[in-house]
Amino acid sequence: MFRNWAMAFGAIALVLLLSLFLPMWWIPFVALVEWYLMVSAVKSAEQRPGSYCSLVLRTASAVMVASALVMLVVLVVYTDYILPQFIELPLHSRQKPFISAMIIFPVTAVVAAVMLAGGMSGRRCRECQKRNGNYPGDNIVATLYQRETRYQLTTLLLLSLVLTGVDYWYYFVRYINSDFNRMDGYFFNGIPIALYVLSLGIMHWRYAAMRAGYRSLTETSATTGGSTEVRFLILSGNDLLLSQNEKTHVWDTPAIAVVGRARSIGDREAQMLLADKTGLADCPLRYCFTTQGFAHGSSVIHYAAFPGDDARDIAESKGWEWFNAYMLDSALASNSLSPQLAAELFRIHTITMAWKTYDREGRRLYPIKNYRPTFRLGDLRKWDVDYDDTLWFSFAATNQDRRFFGLHKFWDRITGIFTRKTSQQ
Repeated sequence: MFRNWAMAFGAIALVLLLSLFLPMWWIPFVALVEWYLMVSAVKSAEQRPGSYCSLVLRTASAVMVASALVMLVVLVVYTDYILPQFIELPLHSRQKPFISAMIIFPVTAVVAAVMLAGGMSGRRCRECQKRNGNYPGDNIVATLYQRETRYQLTTLLLLSLVLTGVDYWYYFVRYINSDFNRMDGYFFNGIPIALYVLSLGIMHWRYAAMRAGYRSLTETSATTGGSTEVRFLILSGNDLLLSQNEKTHVWDTPAIAVVGRARSIGDREAQMLLADKTGLADCPLRYCFTTQGFAHGSSVIHYAAFPGDDARDIAESKGWEWFNAYMLDSALASNSLSPQLAAELFRIHTITMAWKTYDREGRRLYPIKNYRPTFRLGDLRKWDVDYDDTLWFSFAATNQDRRFFGLHKFWDRITGIFTRKTSQQ
């Protein structure tokens, strides 16, 4: 979260700093370069399950591109071709057609207000929550991200409103357009940069204290029984075996084991864990994927199990229920499934449908536009797709069935440099 703040507010501060030295025509392009770098960083973050929340960076990237467009419009309007020399505005200077702070801070206030009004209910936030299985109120990390994201956006909104008021007051009351003197630079550039440096100290102190508390909590969690979960989706045909939590009344897989910290386990150990939790012995297993756990360095390992006919009798004796596709859809719609299970099903369905429909370039495997292959959960055992490969989420979102596919593909290619480096590592 500190890095998000440093990059977001730092992008604004850098534009103001360079405005003191660079020609005015360069400033919009500086903002556009910053926009490109932040979009690339956000795209890289969204490809990593369990990564940090990128809403503040997306807000800053929107501020950069909107401010750059406004600056370019001002520069074009105040050329001699659009605004002839015989039209003179009282406070306008041809040598300095705009002041960066007077554009960027009102834009920041508007964008931050819009983001705060939308909360974390946007499409990308919902997909991130589904992909990672982290929902505010259900997961301490997701709750912390939501709270701190709102805190940073609120802080950015208040600072931008205050600086907008100060800058516009100074412009109309004290500013003289004959030159740009030291006092002008102090109000339009120096104060915002000083506030940025001050905010870095405050945010660093805030998140250093949170990090210390988080480490203490995760270390306590690790020493009281291990922090790596192993989850099993138990399938019989297309039916999924679930049990209901008596307290929360949500449905989840009955086979959840906790082991010592580990990035992976062997199939034999996984079978022993499944047998211990359910009584199902010697079941064929399929490793699905691994996600990041709550404790630092821990993980959640996801398996699918395909037991024989005896699973029906065992499930009935324990009071568990088999959910078919219709029942799963109804439970998802009513939020009756645990966030972890909902995230597992979302990931498996999204990646499977992308893998069955498109190639690694996002182009259709079938000549029929918008064709969708069938999805049967029982076929999970034979699907030859890597569910650890999060790039399939990109192909699900950007593909040949989407309008302006070529433009989206070009944009993904030029902004995916950090994403490709991450996937190679």
